[in-house]
Amino acid sequence: MFKETQRQAMYVWLYSMKWKKKLQHYGTIYYTSPKMKYVMLYFNSTRAPEVKKELLSKKFVKRISMAHRKELDEHFEMKVSNKDTEEEEK
Repeated sequence: MFKETQRQAMYVWLYSMKWKKKLQHYGTIYYTSPKMKYVMLYFNSTRAPEVKKELLSKKFVKRISMAHRKELDEHFEMKVSNKDTEEEEK
């Protein structure tokens, strides 16, 4: 049976984009920005600390930041102001 695995996103800023192919070893490359020289990388969240530590030791990595999408509440409610409800009643 299929098991759902928790994934984590990481933004890796590089000195040069020629090194982006090396990042495929650590996870799935989801997005690359040649202008800003960063790569968005997805991998299993259980491997997050070891991947971050290993990438920081590489000479071609400028900096790393973790994505905060998991921390956001994705259940949105539409707020209706009183003016809108009064206009609809008329």
